[in-house]
Amino acid sequence: MKHVHWFFIVCWTLTPTLGLRAAQDSGSVETTVKTVTLDPESKVPVVILETVGDKKLLPIWIDLPEARAIALEIERIAPPRPLTHDLIRNLLSKLGVKLQRVTITDLRNNTYFALLTLERSGQSLEIDSRPSDAIAVALRMKAPIYVTMQVLAKAKPLLAPSGGGAAARQKLGLQTQDLTAELAALLDLSSQRGVLVADVAPGSPASNTGLQRGDILIKANDKALQSTADLDAVLEVIKAPAQIRLEVLRKGKPIVIMIDSPS
Repeated sequence: MKHVHWFFIVCWTLTPTLGLRAAQDSGSVETTVKTVTLDPESKVPVVILETVGDKKLLPIWIDLPEARAIALEIERIAPPRPLTHDLIRNLLSKLGVKLQRVTITDLRNNTYFALLTLERSGQSLEIDSRPSDAIAVALRMKAPIYVTMQVLAKAKPLLAPSGGGAAARQKLGLQTQDLTAELAALLDLSSQRGVLVADVAPGSPASNTGLQRGDILIKANDKALQSTADLDAVLEVIKAPAQIRLEVLRKGKPIVIMIDSPS
């Protein structure tokens, strides 16, 4: 334990680079983790942050292990043994260190940079980190996640929904993702068929009918769903007022949800 304490004290005296500090000090906004999904073109995992105030979305492409660690924490799935980010949380907690905040500080050459701001006994320290690791630890330690204004200005925006079905899905407050084998493995899902509900907007028609993030849509109006395109095809031809019958798998159990079609 003496060696651990000595190592901690040495690390605590390190000074972060001036570039990263300057980036953090330039102004930032708080965000929340909206979802983790797969880029449909590159099949690379993406964590999507959403600003607390104006709901601006920030996609960050990350590696599969970190995406899985973030997704497991979002879905409150406890691994049988501590993962790397669980270990980091446990170490910091045992050493009496508080994670005050995480800041996504910069975007250079398509690479994002982040800082962990730690506090112990009134002393503060900033540690350089990949955003994916920083987000995974922040979720576990209930720490806020900030993004600098310059990152938001540089970031590549998400493509807006196109087509009548996609627009109807947006009106329902429903974000979905094709349930590929890769995504099923990422989220530890036994099912590999259907459409995954990636997010449900609070107060939306989808939320009011009880749909939840993590639900798997199997059928819409008796049409089997293998992709979001299948769901959009059903929504596109429905004329309001009408109801849509959704067959859903929730934690492996089938349920039926009726939802009004958007006007």
